Amino acid sequence: MTAYTVAIDDSVAGWKTVDWTVEAVDPAADVVRLLTVSEVYGEALTRSEHRLEAAEQRLRNAHPGLAITHDVTGGPTADRLVADAALGDVLVIGARQVHTIAATIRGRVAERVVAHATTPVVAVPEQWERSDGPIVVGVDARSAAAALAWAADAADRRGRDLALVRAWAVPTAMAPYANIYLEEDRVLWSNEADIELRAALRAVGEAHPALRVDGASVEGQPRDVVLQSSRGASLVVVGRRHRTALGGFLAGSVGERLMHHGHAPVCIVPQPRRAVRDEDRADEPAHAGAR
Repeated sequence: MTAYTVAIDDSVAGWKTVDWTVEAVDPAADVVRLLTVSEVYGEALTRSEHRLEAAEQRLRNAHPGLAITHDVTGGPTADRLVADAALGDVLVIGARQVHTIAATIRGRVAERVVAHATTPVVAVPEQWERSDGPIVVGVDARSAAAALAWAADAADRRGRDLALVRAWAVPTAMAPYANIYLEEDRVLWSNEADIELRAALRAVGEAHPALRVDGASVEGQPRDVVLQSSRGASLVVVGRRHRTALGGFLAGSVGERLMHHGHAPVCIVPQPRRAVRDEDRADEPAHAGAR
């Protein structure tokens, strides 16, 4: 059973969350909570209620036996969505595909929710159209384990193929007149990407032996490679590396790139809490615990 929390507002992207949920849920097992966050001086309560009732009716028309509840809660929006998402398994939000600077000025709600949520977040772009394509998952060494497991489970449950994509690029060094890299470094990075991809393919094969799985190692920046690979996908799954919206903005988050420029829904999967704590400890200086 999967408990979905589906955020709805009066926007094209907001209603796309309902359409995606219709396609994603298992009506015999899953439960859905429809949620609207009412900010101070926001829209009238009756209007919010009417929208939720209309969304519930749309879901019931497709799945008469689906368990559905709906609520209007108080804001701030991002904080409320993060808190309410923890009550379920998956949060579904709309991704308004506006310019990143405009998104920053408006508060970057989707990015803040993704950065702080403790459960997977599915962001449905306003240009999304239904597709029967594969589920695509980005593979990397730091954030892929949870995303890979989630994507494989989703593909198995929905009867979709799974496509693994491992993007890699040679780090460059700055020189006074150009960026430089060594050709032998390119071979090392390519080999490392191939090793990680094969390990991911083995892990999926062991956990889901009947699942049809394919994989590709592609040279390029992850945000560009995964975006290109997402064309025709029914869903794209990536791990969350950054734990703040600003960190993702400055470092070029793959999830953010997909939310603003992709046409497929993207699921951003946070690392388990224990993995995050272990990673933080690994980044500490060796003498940090000395007295």
